[in-house]
Amino acid sequence: MSKITELIDELRLNNCLIKLNNVGNIDLIVDENAELSKDLIEKVKKNKSELIDYLKFSLQPIEVKIEKIGYKESYAISNAQRRLWVLSQFEDSSVAYNIPGSIYLNQDIDIDCFKRSLESTIERHEILRTVFKQDERGEIKQWILKKEDLGFNIVYKDFRKESDKAEKVKGYILHDSSRAFDLERGPLLRASLLQVEDESYVFYFNMHHIIGDGWSMEVLNKDVFSYYGAYKNNTKPELKPLEVQYKDYSAWQLTQLEKESFKAHRAYWLDSLKGDLPLLDLPGAKSRPRIKTHNGHGLSTYIDGTTTNRLRKYSEENGGSLFMGLLAAWNVLMY
Repeated sequence: MSKITELIDELRLNNCLIKLNNVGNIDLIVDENAELSKDLIEKVKKNKSELIDYLKFSLQPIEVKIEKIGYKESYAISNAQRRLWVLSQFEDSSVAYNIPGSIYLNQDIDIDCFKRSLESTIERHEILRTVFKQDERGEIKQWILKKEDLGFNIVYKDFRKESDKAEKVKGYILHDSSRAFDLERGPLLRASLLQVEDESYVFYFNMHHIIGDGWSMEVLNKDVFSYYGAYKNNTKPELKPLEVQYKDYSAWQLTQLEKESFKAHRAYWLDSLKGDLPLLDLPGAKSRPRIKTHNGHGLSTYIDGTTTNRLRKYSEENGGSLFMGLLAAWNVLMY
């Protein structure tokens, strides 16, 4: 299979795309300025049947059915969770995987309803009630706690009488974002409602990366405010029951490792990444500290919509995505 993917990559490098037509044959879409060598054309002819099989396989719809698993005392962790758990065992490294976030709320907040909405969100998502510890055989598992056993409480702070309330809120968030989570005891989510004016609040939350990511933060916010709107208006929350929980995904993922499709992917990447990998060692304005830290700095820029759409279109026409196009541009810049 790697031979066919290498051939497709070679065609792309020569500004040529390959597609399956309506009669089950292959068409070459060649850029007007491209010139395909005789050797490359012969390769396509020689591997025509394999190319057709590859394209037919690629076009097959992928149906993912994740089944719910029954109750257990503890559950297997996913590969991503295992990686983060191992990294968290190094001194001070766990804090590097905190994901803090905050939302400014310019409205009057019913604090009791808000607390209730957050508790309902934690009840809804088992991963927010999950801790990680060893079982009797010394294997790391995820353990799902009942809400009442989690020890979660939303913190309310009133900064309205503070003269430098903005700085106090900023300092509070900065302090909490650098506090470590206890993966064995939990909870792995902290939340605070910080009041700065009569109708102005900051909803601050912080979770460990082992139970969530950037997408999870959006889901958390959406569910909290869905519950809040319902509770404040004394109506029933319009949230459908979750079909699966994260533990179900973890179990499903582990079953995929035994399938032939996974073994083919594994062989491909082991082949692609074998040997010495290129390293980029840029000169820096500062020398590395003797003791490793996780301090970082972020830079951002704005790319206008026209340029973004052109880059997205170019990337897709060449078999990639917007992310891949941006990454390629970054690599060119760095080298």
